[in-house]
Amino acid sequence: MLNNRYEILEQLGRGGFGETFLAIDTRMPSRRKCVIKQLKPDDTTNTAPTPGWFEKRFQREAAILEELGQNNRQIPQLYDYFSEGENFFLVQEWIEGITLSQKHQQEGNLSEAQVEKILRELLPVLDYIHGQGIIHRDIKPDNIILQASDGKPVLIDFGIVKEVNNINGGNKTVPLGTPGYMASEQAAGHPVPSSDLYSLGLTAIFLLTGKTPQALTSDPNTGEILWRKDAPGLHSNLAAVIDRAIRFHPRDRFTSAQEMWLFGLCYAMDGGYKGWNPYVERHLAIFVNCFLSRANSSIKSLAIEGFSQFMPPYRTITSNEEP
Repeated sequence: MLNNRYEILEQLGRGGFGETFLAIDTRMPSRRKCVIKQLKPDDTTNTAPTPGWFEKRFQREAAILEELGQNNRQIPQLYDYFSEGENFFLVQEWIEGITLSQKHQQEGNLSEAQVEKILRELLPVLDYIHGQGIIHRDIKPDNIILQASDGKPVLIDFGIVKEVNNINGGNKTVPLGTPGYMASEQAAGHPVPSSDLYSLGLTAIFLLTGKTPQALTSDPNTGEILWRKDAPGLHSNLAAVIDRAIRFHPRDRFTSAQEMWLFGLCYAMDGGYKGWNPYVERHLAIFVNCFLSRANSSIKSLAIEGFSQFMPPYRTITSNEEP
């Protein structure tokens, strides 16, 4: 029993910074399930830069999780946090469902429509967290759960989030993440928002082909991942979205989750991948932006003047809205 309240059912995972458990909250009438993450430095890693760093990290993470979970239903809520001795614990919402890794294991390679739907529903979540100055840094199939209630993807394991604005002794951070899914700049301790998009692109490749990042080949001269030969029948438009997300240099990727989402919508505007088409009518403002990005300067200035009279600005779709 932890904190005289949480009854441990089973261990869910173990890593360099602690363990994760499935538990029951005995103080709630429903005895609801919850996930408890124990944060404990691994003495063998020697990664703590300053004394008290870990406790500060714990408090910062709790504050981040509380805000993120309150404002987006595709992020688990933070229920509680506490410490016992030298151990620190976060108590989060238990998400009923299966991870993308489990789904692939059960069904094999996913269809283009399935992968496109996952991307389309996750990109607004990334747009939201990046807008809060947060980089997830560990996006992979194991950290995305398809919720049993509605099938929507939920982004979990914010245990290594990084506040962009919290610069403590420089921009370089402890390089955390999962090898293979980590972009080169993240491995060097300089993650940027497009690092998450890189990881999401590799997640999409795994779902389409069954190939982990380590199993993919790369161009020895450019570092670009050569994955299309593993998915020869893939629609070129969806492939183009993934291609740009996983470019080796951050400058060549999408600059934001919003841009990646918009890129897919632009293809739909051109009669491309059909999965994006239902969004055309509800998100006409974004399609106007697509038009403006392709227009010459004179047409653009006239269009902006006209469209600005009645078109709303871009906004991220919240989890409470239907597409």
